[in-house]
Amino acid sequence: MEALVYVCDEFSPVDVDAASLFALAEEDPLKLFDEYVRPFVEDCVGEILGVEASLFFDPGIGLVVEYIARHGRGSISAKLIYSPNSEGALAAYYARRGRP
Repeated sequence: MEALVYVCDEFSPVDVDAASLFALAEEDPLKLFDEYVRPFVEDCVGEILGVEASLFFDPGIGLVVEYIARHGRGSISAKLIYSPNSEGALAAYYARRGRP
């Protein structure tokens, strides 16, 4: 299983082991953003002005950490996903949050 960043309608693999991923997601999700997600978001929208994080975990589906990153033209959602089925994990995340 690999970790993926989903931003700007693209999935990109990131090199992080599961133990580090879960520890940072629980203890400091913004550090997780800075280390693994920020470069992908900055490539898409440029400078980031602020970030908020929310977590979703289901043992049968996996982990989704959503980041809302504010930038000069608005905000963008980026997700860090750790699941054997990344698209299924996103669908479950959206269903749980009440989004289409």
